[in-house]
Amino acid sequence: MSEKWVRQMLTAEFLSDAHLGSGSGGGGIDALVARDRHDRPVVWASHVEGVLRDAARRLHGDEKAGEFFGRAGGKQQRAVFTSLYAKDNPESHIWRSTAREAFDNRAPKDDTLRVIEYVPKGTKLVGEVELPASQLDTLKRLVQEVDALGGGRSTGAGRVKLLLSEVTSSSRKVGIPTGRLVLLLKNRDPLCVTATATPDNLIPSLSFVPGRTLLGAVAAWLIAEGDRATATLLTSGKVSVSDALPLPQAPSKLDGVEVLPAPLSLQSEKPKGAAGELPWWAQPPAATKRLDAWGAREKLKRPEDDLFVYRESASAPWTTYRPARRVRLRNGRPDPKQADASLFAIEQIVEETHFLAELHGSVEELKKLADKLAPVLEARRWLRAGRAGAPVEVAQLAWLNAPGAMKPGGTARLTLTSDLLVRDEHLRWRTALDADALKALLGEDVQLRELLQDSTMVHGFNGTSRLWRMPAAAIRRGSVFEISGAGVAKLAEHAGRHEWLGERTHEGFGRFRLDTPLPGVTSEVGSLPTVPNVAEEAIAKKTKEWFDAYGSLPKSGTGSDRRPSLSQWLDLASDLTRGDASALSSRLSPTTAGAKGWKHRDAEVVLKKLQAVQQQQRALHVRFFVRWLRAGSREKTKGAR
Repeated sequence: MSEKWVRQMLTAEFLSDAHLGSGSGGGGIDALVARDRHDRPVVWASHVEGVLRDAARRLHGDEKAGEFFGRAGGKQQRAVFTSLYAKDNPESHIWRSTAREAFDNRAPKDDTLRVIEYVPKGTKLVGEVELPASQLDTLKRLVQEVDALGGGRSTGAGRVKLLLSEVTSSSRKVGIPTGRLVLLLKNRDPLCVTATATPDNLIPSLSFVPGRTLLGAVAAWLIAEGDRATATLLTSGKVSVSDALPLPQAPSKLDGVEVLPAPLSLQSEKPKGAAGELPWWAQPPAATKRLDAWGAREKLKRPEDDLFVYRESASAPWTTYRPARRVRLRNGRPDPKQADASLFAIEQIVEETHFLAELHGSVEELKKLADKLAPVLEARRWLRAGRAGAPVEVAQLAWLNAPGAMKPGGTARLTLTSDLLVRDEHLRWRTALDADALKALLGEDVQLRELLQDSTMVHGFNGTSRLWRMPAAAIRRGSVFEISGAGVAKLAEHAGRHEWLGERTHEGFGRFRLDTPLPGVTSEVGSLPTVPNVAEEAIAKKTKEWFDAYGSLPKSGTGSDRRPSLSQWLDLASDLTRGDASALSSRLSPTTAGAKGWKHRDAEVVLKKLQAVQQQQRALHVRFFVRWLRAGSREKTKGAR
């Protein structure tokens, strides 16, 4: 009998201002608060786990802490935490400090102003944790032991009240199995699927979840539940798992949804050169125009490997999009004896991204799998995928019939919707397919007319042996081949029966589709909000002109010669960031003695120039202007020495 699991809600209410550190940042702010995809404060799960682990070491020692939280290179942590997310975006508090000249001299050192962003006390963040019921009492005791989160805990920052409460979630019915199970997955936390076996201090991530990763996550869940026999259905190839491709949003229903990597023939115009001092990439961006490379005569740019095309139904238009990804800074010690922590960065698919995946097999085999996997399919349990095992839940599921055989004409375009693994006569991995290789793969009655293809390296990790799998070379997903002949109809029948090409098809490789013509794209969908039509290089150039006329900040000044301090400029940037309507007007007409510096003629000139800038761009202009002020102060200090 499998062990009982429970899910608890973890709520953090801050009793003092807290710094949820995320590394050093620019734009006038030295220490930023960690934020999620919606720009709201977040406490990452790794920090919550680290603080709880320290509490376990104090209470029970390293051995007991290792039993609950796992050990590096050995036992995996069984409790699965999500990060703590805020429901709204509270106004940040900005703290500033400087270093003194000496122990007995309180005068601030030049060029040592440090700015730290804090979330205010009273902010609430909520997350969840899934763990065996037998470990719940241990977790409750550890939660009572934690009284602070974030940076500066020893100085009173981040005092917190943690509460555990039971999660009451309604489960869904699994339904009547067929030979095709479509899953809509959602990652509850940022997800990194490492794209290389030899990462350095920057760990890149794929933009999707490969079938081999999803298969491993499901098999690992079954093995952890003590059901190796059912896991064998996946590892032996009786049930095949497709790649989980990202979606721009959750569809209303799963029947009819189509998503595939952008075909290599769906190319775009290259950026045109621009006159002037700024490079082309600093010019205001133009809308991307997607073209069909088969009929184009000019040189075009191939689609990026993170570009996908999607439509919600057969009657809906195709759109292109990229899943949102972010880079997060981390500290770690590869060697436990290492004195100082090493800084590295992880690229991650942001939380709450939806993915579409399919499982294929006989009705009997899928029914066996669904019965054992019921807690996951009913949304009572999570899968763990990617680096560090990010929690992934099944948001929707649908048992569908086979899509049926495609009906292309005499000439069709074959598009690889996943990477293709195929060997030559010497058992070497092919990195390209020519006419002879394609005939050997598809059949003698298929002729190759044109092609657009590329290669990619395939890496993987074996969680059982805890070793990297041997890399393989593959024909890249999105490669397009124009084929003709009597074998095209037979190839369409194979696709309708889920009989794919090449090797390791049960891991998601070798999938394809036949079209006449290729999917067209009528619109472009963005992934993350960006600064509209204004490049940072252009802003830096403009604010440098302001600074040249303004000059660096003086060390002293009185009366009418006193100009705003660096701290006052930072206050202006903060007011503009949170949308204060009186941020500029209150400084152009100051009413307090401390604000008289804004009446200086040089400061008034900059404020009036800010008024001429679009409202949503003013804060960014001020932050770049502050950078120039800081740089000027440093140069002035060096010259004085």
